[in-house]
Amino acid sequence: MQGFFIRYPLRNVDQHVTMKMLDLRSMKMISQIACFFFFLLISFQGTCTPDTLAFKPAISRLIILGDSVLTLREDGIKDSLNQEFSKLLDSILYAPEGTKLSFHQVKSLSVAQDPSKKVKAITWMLSKKNGSEFQYFGYLITQLDPKNPAIITRLNQNKELNRDELEYLKSDSSNWMGCIYYSIVTDRYKKKDYFLLLGWAPQSQFTTRKLVEPINITPTKINIGVPVIKAGGKAKTRLVFEFNAQVSVSLRYNKDKKMIVMDHLSSSDPRPESKGMYQLYGPDLSYDGLKFEKDSGFYSAILMFATNN
Repeated sequence: MQGFFIRYPLRNVDQHVTMKMLDLRSMKMISQIACFFFFLLISFQGTCTPDTLAFKPAISRLIILGDSVLTLREDGIKDSLNQEFSKLLDSILYAPEGTKLSFHQVKSLSVAQDPSKKVKAITWMLSKKNGSEFQYFGYLITQLDPKNPAIITRLNQNKELNRDELEYLKSDSSNWMGCIYYSIVTDRYKKKDYFLLLGWAPQSQFTTRKLVEPINITPTKINIGVPVIKAGGKAKTRLVFEFNAQVSVSLRYNKDKKMIVMDHLSSSDPRPESKGMYQLYGPDLSYDGLKFEKDSGFYSAILMFATNN
C-alpha cells in the first residue's frame, strides 16, 4: 500500500488562551473523564493490532488534535480543533485499510469491538462550558461478512431527544442520543447476531449516564435502540441509568455469570417528589442483571442480590 499522508493544516493550539480557574465540581469532572480514557487506552492495548507504518503521520496529527480537544478550556478553539479532528479521522477511515486500524494511541478516542470483529464503535466527546455541556461524535463500522467491505456509518447526535422517552425510542444513526461506547456484548439466536453496546455519557456537572443499547444491522442501515429488553413489564429499546456525576457506577459484562451486571440506583431522598431528580441517585448496594434468554431472543432484567445498608 502506498504511504498515506494528509497535508492537513494544524492551527496553533498554543494560541493566547485565557485559562479560567474551574470550580471544584468541574475539576472533578475533568479528572473522571481523564481516568476513564486512560482506562480505555490501557485495556484496549492488549487486544489491538499494530497500526501500519503508512498511517503514522496522520495518526500522530490525530493524537495532537485529540489531546488539544480534551485539555483546552476555550470553547471556540476546541470547536475548531474538533472539526479538524473529525475531518482527519473521516479521511483516515475512508482510506484503504483505514477501518482496520486500532487507534490505540489516540487517547481521546474510545474504540470498542465485539469478539467476532463484526462491529467496531469509535466514539469521542467534546466538553464545553467548563464541563456543564457535552457533545458526542462517532462511527459504527460493520462487517458481517468478511468477504464484503466494511460499512462506515457516521453517528449524529440529536440533543433534543426527550429524556422520558429514551428507553422506548427507536432511532438510527441520524438520531443518536450520544455517548462513549466502551464495550460490545454479543449473543446469537436463530442464526441472528445480537449486539448490545455499553455506553457512558456525562450530561453536566451534576449528572452522568450509563446505558445498554441494542443495535440491529440491516443491508441498508443500522437501527439503534431495538425492543429486545424485558424490564418493567414492557419491551424496551435501551436501558438508561442517570446518576450523580460524583459517584461511580459499574455496568459491565460478567463472563462467569454470562450476563450484564450493573449497580442498582436509588435516590438518597425517599420523598416521592424526588423521583427523576437524577443528581440524587447513586448505587444502593444492590445489583441488577441483564441476561439473554436463548429460547426467546430477549434480554431479561433481574435483581441479582441485595445487601442490607
